[in-house]
Amino acid sequence: MPSRSTPDGDNPRDFVTALARGLEVIQAFGADAPEMTLSEIARRTSMSAATVRRSLITLGQLGYVRRHERRFLLGPKVLTLGASYLESMNLKELAQHHLVELVERFHDAASLTVLDNFEVVYIAHVPSDQRVRHGRSVGSRLPAHATSTGIVLLAHASDEHQRQLLRTATFPSYTGRTPVLARDLRARLARALDDDFAVACDTIEYGAIALAVPVRDGQGRVVAALNCASTTRIVDEKKIVATRLAPLRDAARKIVAMLLRYPALTHSVLP
Repeated sequence: MPSRSTPDGDNPRDFVTALARGLEVIQAFGADAPEMTLSEIARRTSMSAATVRRSLITLGQLGYVRRHERRFLLGPKVLTLGASYLESMNLKELAQHHLVELVERFHDAASLTVLDNFEVVYIAHVPSDQRVRHGRSVGSRLPAHATSTGIVLLAHASDEHQRQLLRTATFPSYTGRTPVLARDLRARLARALDDDFAVACDTIEYGAIALAVPVRDGQGRVVAALNCASTTRIVDEKKIVATRLAPLRDAARKIVAMLLRYPALTHSVLP
């Protein structure tokens, strides 16, 4: 590992080498290397395979790195480290235009989210021009079982992921309509699969309603979810589906086209 200078007054012995190596592993990923094997990371960072392995185990347990067969990739939790995740992947900038079009057309909020364990993480968001009680922003996290995008993403998650969720004794309740029983959540997931969309009304807060559709990559895998969020004083469940579903699906197709053009974006949100 190369020697490093320290600011005046800092003791070089206070430098935490293990932390620096972990950050180097994260920074090794990029548009030209969205997925790598352990040996590829070792070559790219000039670290030994044993050192890289320890860093990957730690980062994996903390949720910053995920594994897909023999290859490793960044997880959405990297968002919590700052803006570097979005800046390197440019997903927010590429999706923003389509979200803005939805907001200008319907005056709803529009968001693009990914699944991180049993939460959704906002990776792109355009707020509504209507008055709302709780605003969202890039990096915000919400419980998947109580949100429209969460239901879509959980519906398409692996069987094991769903089993782990449904084994949970109780789910947090936010309103009287939050699905807190396993059978209720299972029914919502099944309906989302059948409909290829999900509506959440009064489940995260009273008066909030949202419609979400899946965003698929070129191989048909659901890698994100896109939604429009409004209030029940403006639309009901029937109207939000009738007016927003087709435009949402069209926007999702356009985002998929960008994911095909920039493959690193797909790798960054793989479950």
